[in-house]
Amino acid sequence: MSAKPFLNYDQFLSRTLCGTKIYIVAAVFLLASCKKDSNLGLEIQPTGDLIDLQASDTLTLLTYTVREDSIRSDEAKIVQIGTINDPIFGNSSASLFTQFSIPNNLLNINFGATAVLDSCFLNLAYDFDYYGDTLSQQTFSVYQLTQDIYKDSGYYSNRAMQCYPSFANRISIGDTTLSPRPRSKIVVGTDTLKAQLRIPIQYNFAQQVFSQSGGANLASNTAFHQYLKGLFIESQSPSLNPGQGALSRFNLLDTTTKLTFYYHTVTDTLTFSFIINASTAYYSHYTHDYSTISNSLTTQLANQGVNTSNEVYVSACAGVKTKIEFPYLNDLINLPYSIAINKAELVIKADPSTASDNFPINKQLYVVSIDSLGQQTLLLDMFENSIYYGGAVNTNTSEYKINIARYFQELMAGEKPNNGLFLKELDPNSQGRRAVLGSANQNSTYKMYLHLVYTRIN
Repeated sequence: MSAKPFLNYDQFLSRTLCGTKIYIVAAVFLLASCKKDSNLGLEIQPTGDLIDLQASDTLTLLTYTVREDSIRSDEAKIVQIGTINDPIFGNSSASLFTQFSIPNNLLNINFGATAVLDSCFLNLAYDFDYYGDTLSQQTFSVYQLTQDIYKDSGYYSNRAMQCYPSFANRISIGDTTLSPRPRSKIVVGTDTLKAQLRIPIQYNFAQQVFSQSGGANLASNTAFHQYLKGLFIESQSPSLNPGQGALSRFNLLDTTTKLTFYYHTVTDTLTFSFIINASTAYYSHYTHDYSTISNSLTTQLANQGVNTSNEVYVSACAGVKTKIEFPYLNDLINLPYSIAINKAELVIKADPSTASDNFPINKQLYVVSIDSLGQQTLLLDMFENSIYYGGAVNTNTSEYKINIARYFQELMAGEKPNNGLFLKELDPNSQGRRAVLGSANQNSTYKMYLHLVYTRIN
């Protein structure tokens, strides 16, 4: 599999997103005439040039929703596991493929000649936040991988690893059914521990691993990863009603996250834990069932490029994204005078009635352009500071503003192809959020538009 770089919140300054499929649409509105605006862009305009400052909110945009093909999902510190039945976006699940490693690169692990296994648990440290409803129960299951994961490889969210005896017919080695409690400490014996998901591992499987004590398979991490290639952790909740279920967030690098073996010798009671660390390979896997989604979203996904709806959609976890096109850009390019772009601000408004305490809207959105090969690339504007670029939601107005002035100037100069933009969740692996946004249709209550400020230069 060829590696395609993935953008996450911590990596966007040094990586480039690669493309998924391009969906083409034919629908148009008219470009209205520009208007004078003496209040915008003044900080960058000499006083004598104010007469040439123009502003427009009426450039035609074409907006519609498409599926996200996949996203790169390895190396995220915070991952999500769970199942959710969103009343608008349908059923989604997030799961995890991961190795476990010998801590501190210890060599020749030996539990002792008299060691007897008592039990084994997989613990995953909650990260406090979650998305959805944590009152409904979910069944969390663990499976043994039979396929290698490599730390130096890139993994995408639609890829499924082989489990024993196969992915489709995988057999669980551990299960627990509960309502997630990401903000509640748990009691184990006489100890009160930080919030964690605790899954008991079947004794027979744990004994197989434990019996490798003192042997070649526990001689090093390299040997151990060849022996126990990894685990697959998922949530199974097929009977959730709309609005039920949750995507819980887990911190894989927390010291609480570990595969712990409890055992005793003739003289003591002990534990040994395999962990996840910066050298451990892992990635997230997402699935979506769109059979129960809203009618508007159903229509847009089934009729790509046709959107008579007043809504468009964005979701995390390789769900859906919004395509934004500029079908009448040539009307600006072919003006009888040249212009310089001072500001090109996408104004995007979410429908607040579609959000709730369990289903809050995305914290931050961003856009990528599509090059001549169909690959997605970052805009130069994103490399400016966050105040310039924007993208964070205004929680009072449910509004996002993204400044694409540099990109728009490149379009005007013919330096970038006019293939449109994709509007996406900034942190799709760690955030489960989604939003119903106003489309660019004229009748949309929360209409999306481009606030364009420019200067005539001759």
